[in-house]
Amino acid sequence: MERRYIMKLLVLLFIAVVGFTTARAQEEKAPTKALTAKILDNANQPVPNVIVSSFLGQDKAITDQEGNFTIQVALGAIDHLYVEENGFKPLVVDLVNGNLDDNMIVLNREYVVEGKKNLSFPYQDLLSDRSVSATTVITGEELKSYPATSFFETLAGRVPGMVVRQFNSTPGQESVGVAIRGVSAAVYIDGVIRDASDLAVDEVETVHVIRDLAGRAMLGLSGTNPVIWITTKSGASFKRQINATASVGLSSPVGLPEYLDAYDYATLYNEARVNDGLSPVYSQTALDAYKNNSDPVKYPNIDYQDQYVKKQMMYRKANLNFSGGDEKVNYFSMLDYVGTDGLEAIGQDTKLNRYKIRGNVNIKLNDWMKMNVNLSAVYGKRRFANEGGSAFPFNLFEVISSYPANAHPISYDNKLIVNSDYPINLTNELRYSGFAENAELNTQNSAELLIDLGSILEGLSFKAAAAFDVNNSITNNKGGTAALYRLIDDNGQIGTERIVEEQVDPNLSEGWDSYMRRTSAYGQFTYDRTFDKHALTVNASYFQLQEEIRNTDPNYQPLKKQDIGLRANYAYANKYVAQLDLSYTGSMFLQKDKRFDLYPTIGAGWIISNEDFLSDSKVVDYLKLYSSYGIMGIEYVGLSGFNSYYLFETLWQRTGSWQSGIEGNKGAEVNIYNIMQPGSNNFELPKLSFFNIGMQTDLFDHHLAVEMNYYTRRETDLFSLKVNETPSLYGGYDFLPATNYGENKYWGLDGFIQYTGKIGELNYTVGANATYNRGKYVIVDEPVALEDYRKRANTQVDNIWGYSSDGLFQSESEITSRNITQSWGAVKPGDIKYTDYNNDKVVDEKDIHDLGEHDPRISYGANLSLNYKGIGLKLIGTGVADGKTMYTQSNYFWITGSRQNYSKPMIERWPETNNYPRLTTQSVNNYQASSFWLANAAYFTLKNVEVSYTFPRLLSKKLLMSDFKVFAQGKNLFTVSDLTKFGLNPENPYAGSSMGYPLLKTITLGVACKF
Repeated sequence: MERRYIMKLLVLLFIAVVGFTTARAQEEKAPTKALTAKILDNANQPVPNVIVSSFLGQDKAITDQEGNFTIQVALGAIDHLYVEENGFKPLVVDLVNGNLDDNMIVLNREYVVEGKKNLSFPYQDLLSDRSVSATTVITGEELKSYPATSFFETLAGRVPGMVVRQFNSTPGQESVGVAIRGVSAAVYIDGVIRDASDLAVDEVETVHVIRDLAGRAMLGLSGTNPVIWITTKSGASFKRQINATASVGLSSPVGLPEYLDAYDYATLYNEARVNDGLSPVYSQTALDAYKNNSDPVKYPNIDYQDQYVKKQMMYRKANLNFSGGDEKVNYFSMLDYVGTDGLEAIGQDTKLNRYKIRGNVNIKLNDWMKMNVNLSAVYGKRRFANEGGSAFPFNLFEVISSYPANAHPISYDNKLIVNSDYPINLTNELRYSGFAENAELNTQNSAELLIDLGSILEGLSFKAAAAFDVNNSITNNKGGTAALYRLIDDNGQIGTERIVEEQVDPNLSEGWDSYMRRTSAYGQFTYDRTFDKHALTVNASYFQLQEEIRNTDPNYQPLKKQDIGLRANYAYANKYVAQLDLSYTGSMFLQKDKRFDLYPTIGAGWIISNEDFLSDSKVVDYLKLYSSYGIMGIEYVGLSGFNSYYLFETLWQRTGSWQSGIEGNKGAEVNIYNIMQPGSNNFELPKLSFFNIGMQTDLFDHHLAVEMNYYTRRETDLFSLKVNETPSLYGGYDFLPATNYGENKYWGLDGFIQYTGKIGELNYTVGANATYNRGKYVIVDEPVALEDYRKRANTQVDNIWGYSSDGLFQSESEITSRNITQSWGAVKPGDIKYTDYNNDKVVDEKDIHDLGEHDPRISYGANLSLNYKGIGLKLIGTGVADGKTMYTQSNYFWITGSRQNYSKPMIERWPETNNYPRLTTQSVNNYQASSFWLANAAYFTLKNVEVSYTFPRLLSKKLLMSDFKVFAQGKNLFTVSDLTKFGLNPENPYAGSSMGYPLLKTITLGVACKF
C-alpha cells in the first residue's frame, strides 16, 4: 500500500518536471539586442534594485540607484519584459523588435487599502472598488515566515476577527481551530470545500478571509459561516522562476504542567486523608526515604518528565517549486516536505514525514476557450507508540499528569514494575508495547473549462468545473508487552511476582482504515460589461456536491449539497456600487417538498475618495463606505436522540414481544414497540440574518491604512423540542416533536490599522488588528416558573455562571455560626464558602447565577516589519483581553479522589495560604464552578518571528540566482499570562496533559533561493 502511494507521488513529480523541462527545451533563444531603459514608480521616482527578465531574450538585469538597467531582448519577435518587486504590482511589458516607447517603465505600488486590488470571491473576482464585503487578503508570501506543520497556524494574528488556537500539537495529529467573529470557518481551496491542514504555504497565492455574508452568499448553506477562500498558485505569463527553500530546527515544549516530587506528594496526600478524618498512609520513615531518596525501590521518587520527555525534537522543512508560462500555457509545480520527531525520550517516539506534490496548469486552447487543471497529492507517514495495542497514539503526558512520583518504581532486578493502583509502566508502553504506523494519502484534483461566448453576446462567458478529492488513512499496529511484575515485601525482603506475561506480536495488523471521497461540480454563466460610466457583472451558477465516508453507522447518509445562485454587481462612475445575491439552496435534512428555499443578500458601497470634493485632498488617498444585509439558512439540525435525516417522520423501535393468556394457553405473539422520535412537519431550517457596515481608508500619501467594521448576526427559529416550556401532561422528551424555537443575537467590531514608512534606508511597517465580540440569548426554552436570576434569556452568551464564593472557611465556629447547609456533604475549615444567593439557608443548584464576569471579548494581533539594507525583521503577536477564565483542570487545580497526582500549586493550599482550599480525597464541595476559581484570561503571545538577511542582488546574480536569503524563524517564543507560572499555556491549558502533547516552541535556520 505504501509503495503504491509513493509511486503515485513520483509519477506526478515526473509529469511536473518533464513539463517544465519540455517547455524550456521548446524555447529557442532568438537573436538579441541590448535594451537600456529606466524604471520609475507612480510618483515619478526611480526604483532601484528591481529584477527585470526578458522572456525570449532569456536574460535578467537589476536596476541601479537611478532605476536604469540594460538587458538583452529578442529581435524580430515580440519579446516580453517581466518586472516584479515587493511592494509593487507585477508588470509585463511588450517589446516589438526589441523597442520600448520612451525607454521608460512605470511600476504601480501596492497598498493595503486601495480600489484596484483584485479580490477573489466564490465564482467571481472583483476589484476592491466593486466589493461590498468585509474581506481581508493575505498573500502566501506573507505566511512563509512561520515554521509550522499545519497551515492554519500561519494565519494567527494576521486578520481582524480571526482567532487561531492550537488544540493538539502531536506530530501528524495537529488540530488547529479557526474562528472568525466567534464562529468556526469553512475552508475552500480553488473553489472547493477542502481540508487545508496539510497545505504548504509555498503553493498558496492568496488567502481571502470573507467575514460577512455579502462575500459568500453565492455558496448557499455552505456559506452560512465565515469562509477562508484559498487560491493556489499558477504560473505567470512570460515569467520563469525556480524557488528552493530549506530549513531545520528544534521544537520544545512552551511549558509543561508541574507536579510534586514523592516527598511533597506523600506529605500532602497524608494531609488530605487527615482532613477527611482518615489515618495517614505514609509513615515518617517513608517520608524521610522519599525526601532522601534512600530506598528507590520501596520508596520511589520518579521524575517522569525528566526520564520520559525530551527537552527538544527535530523539525525539518523543504520546498522546491517551478513556475512559468507564455501566452498559451502557464504552469506551477511543487514538491514539499515537512518532518518532525517526537518528544518521547525512550522507545518509540512520535515521528511524522509528509510529502506533497502539486501541479497546476492553465492552457489556452484557442482564442475563446481555456482549461485549468489543478492536481495535488499528499503522502504522510507517521509512526508512534500504541495506546494499549490499539491504533491510537499512547498519551504519555496524560499518564504523567495522573501518576504521582511514588506510584511504583519503573524497574527492579531488571524487571518492569506495576501495581494494581497504577497499572501502567511507561518504559513498557514506549519500548515494548509495540507501535503503530499510519499512512495517509490525500489527493485533491480539479479541472475547469472557460468559454468566451462574446461572439454570441459581448461580455458573456461560461465556466464549468469538476473536482474529485480522496482521503485514505490506514493505520497498522503491532501490539505486545514485556512481562510485568509487582513487588512483594516479605518481612523486609523485596521480591517480585509476575502478573502480566510477555507477549510479542511478530506482525502488523490492521487497526484503522478510513476513507473519504468528495465529488463536486459547478457551472456558471457570467455577463461582464462596462458601458461608459456603468459597469455590470452578473453571475448565475449551479453547484452540487456529494461526500462519502466509510461508515458502519446504520443511520449514516452521504453528505449532499445543491445550490443555484445569482449575483448582480453594478457600479456607476466608479463611485457607487450595488449588489444583489440570491441563493436558492437546499438541505438534505428536510422533507422533499420543503428542501429548498430562497435566501437574499443586498449590499452597497460608496467610494467617497472618487468624489470631486476629495479629488484634491492632501490627506485622503482612498475612502470607501460599504454595507450589506442578508439572510441565510443554518443547516444544523442536531437534536439529541433524533435521527437528523427523518425529523419529519415518527420512528418506532421493536423492544420485545408479548403473548396474551396463561402458561400453556397463550395467544399469538405480538411485537412491542417503543417510540424513538415523534415526527413533525412543523419546522424549517433556522435562519441567520447578517448585517455589516464598514469603512476602508488610506491616508497621508498611502502611509496609514485603516479598516473598521460593525456587524450583527441574529440566529432565529432555532431547533428545539420546547421541553421546558411544554406542560408535562403533553408527554416527556420522547413525545415532543422538533419545532423552531429560540433566538440568539451577536454583535461586534473588528478592524485594523497599519502604518508604513521609511527613514533613510530603513523601511518599516507597524500595525494591529482587533475584534470585540458580544452576544445575547434572546429566546430560550426554559421553565416559565424559573426564578428570574436563573433564566438565560436576555443574558450575555459569554457570561460565566456558577456559585459566588466568599473565600474559605477558617474555623468550625465560622461554619456553625453561619447556619447554612452546602449540598456536597459536611464542610470543614479550608472549604470554599459559597454565597446563599437566594437566602433559603441551603446552597444548591438554585444558587447558580450569573457571576458578572465573562469570557474574553477582545482578541487582537500586532505586527512589525523592518528592513534595512537587506536585514529583515518580522514580528507577529496575538492575544486576548477583557475577560476571565475558570481554573477547572482535573489533576491540576481540581484534585479529588485517592488516585490522583498533585500539582505544584497545591503547596499553597489552606491552611498554608488561602489561595487554594484544603486537600481532600472525598469531598467535592470545593470543585464546583464558582467565582473562587476565576482568574484573568488575558494573554499575549509572540507568535512568530523571522530575522533574515537577503544578499545584494548583484551578488546573487553572480551565483546564478535572483535572490538569496538566509533566515532564522521562530514560533510561540514567549507568552505573558497568569497561567504560565503554572507551566500551562492559555491558548490550551490542557495541552501537555489530557490533550496530549504540549504546545511547541520552534526555532529554525534556513535558506531561500530564487532562480
